[in-house]
Amino acid sequence: MHIKKNNYNIYITSLLFLFGVYIAYTRGSNFSDADSFSVIKTFLLLLDGEGYNPSRNAYGHPIPEFLIGIMSYNLGTRVTNIFCFLLFFLSIIIFYSTFLKKIKNVHLFILLIISNSYLLLDNTNSIDYPIALFFLSVGFYFLKNQKNLLSYVFFGMTIACRPNFLTFIYPAIVIFFFHEIKEKKFKNFFVASLVTTIIGLLFFIPLFDLHNYSLNFLEIPFLMDKNDSIRWYGGPKMEFSSLFPRFVYKIYLIIGVFSSFLFLLFFKNIIKKIKFTEIDNIIFIFIIFINIFVFYFSPTKILLINPFIIFSYILIFKYLDKKKIYLLIILNFLQWFIVYDLVNIKYKEKKICWAREAISYNFNLSIQKGKIIDYLTNKSDTKECYAQFMGIYSDNFKKGLPLKLSK
Repeated sequence: MHIKKNNYNIYITSLLFLFGVYIAYTRGSNFSDADSFSVIKTFLLLLDGEGYNPSRNAYGHPIPEFLIGIMSYNLGTRVTNIFCFLLFFLSIIIFYSTFLKKIKNVHLFILLIISNSYLLLDNTNSIDYPIALFFLSVGFYFLKNQKNLLSYVFFGMTIACRPNFLTFIYPAIVIFFFHEIKEKKFKNFFVASLVTTIIGLLFFIPLFDLHNYSLNFLEIPFLMDKNDSIRWYGGPKMEFSSLFPRFVYKIYLIIGVFSSFLFLLFFKNIIKKIKFTEIDNIIFIFIIFINIFVFYFSPTKILLINPFIIFSYILIFKYLDKKKIYLLIILNFLQWFIVYDLVNIKYKEKKICWAREAISYNFNLSIQKGKIIDYLTNKSDTKECYAQFMGIYSDNFKKGLPLKLSK
C-alpha cells in the first residue's frame, strides 16, 4: 500500500506528541529545574494562609503560579506536566496558523520543532515558559486576524506568565502599527499599549502590595541604585569572561551539536531571500535578536532562549525548501541518540540537589549519549531535592499524586 510522504509526517508527529505526553507523565515531580517546584510552592503557601511569596524570590509569575499550583494540588504533577506540554504543542500549531498557513504543511513544522530534543524535554515540566509561549502565540494570532482587543488581553496575560516577554510584545506592537505611527495616527498603538499594560499589571497587584507598591523587588543591574551585578538571578558574574563562554555554549546546544554549522549556512541563504520590509519578518528578527541579547546577560537556563530557536525555525520553514528542512530534522533527531562534546566542564558542586555552577572548562572531544537517551537511562531523580521543602505534601509530591490528598 502506497503511503504519501505527508501521511508519514502525520504519523511521526502523532507519535512524537504521545512520546512527549509519556515523558511528561513519567517525569512526575522529577523536574529538570527548581523553578517548577518554586511555582507550586508559591500556590501552596498562599493556600495555607501564609500570604503571597513570589516564586524564585523575585517578581513572581502570577498566572503559572495559579494554574500550575491549582492543577498540582487537585490533579498531581504528572497531569500538570502534560498540561504544560500540551500548551507548548498547541503554541506550535498556533504559530504555524498565524505565520505559515500558506505553506500548508503543519505536520512538517511540528516535526521540525519537536525534533529539537531541548524543546521537547524542557517543555514537559510544570513550568511557566510553555504557558507564556501559548499566550504569546494566541496574542499574535488574534493580532494578525484583526481581533485586536483579544490580542492585547492575551499579550497582557503573557507578561503575567513571564515578565521578560514584554521585551517581545511592546516592540512587536510598535512594529505592527509602525505605518500608522509614521502618519501620526496613535490611537491603535495607544490602546494596544494601554490594555496590554493594564491586563499585565492587574496580575501583579499582590506583588506590589507585598512591597508597599515600590519597585524594590527588581534587581536589574544598571537600573537599581544597589546595582549588585554579581550572580543576577542565579547567573554568572556580569563580566565578559563569565558571560560569553556560557552564552555561546548554550546557544550552540539548543541549535544542535550536529545542526549548528548547517543552521548558520541556512541563515546565509535566508538573508538572501528574506523580505526585510515585511512586518512579520521584522517581528521575527527582532524577537530572535532581543532574546539572545537579553540571554547574554543571564546565560543560565536554555528555556530562556526557546523563543530564539522557535522563531528561527519559523524563518527557516518560511524560506527554505523541504530538502533542507528534512536534513535539519534528521540532524536534530541524531542528537537524540548520540552527541559529541568539545568542552569538558568542571562544576563547583556535583550533588544533584545543588545548582550546577561551572568554574572551569577545557577543550576535549568526547562522545556521549544523546539528550533523549540520557534522559531515559539517567537514574538521577530530583524529586527528593524538592520534596524536603514540601512539608505535609511531601509524600504525594514525590509520587506525582494530587497534593490535596495530603490533608
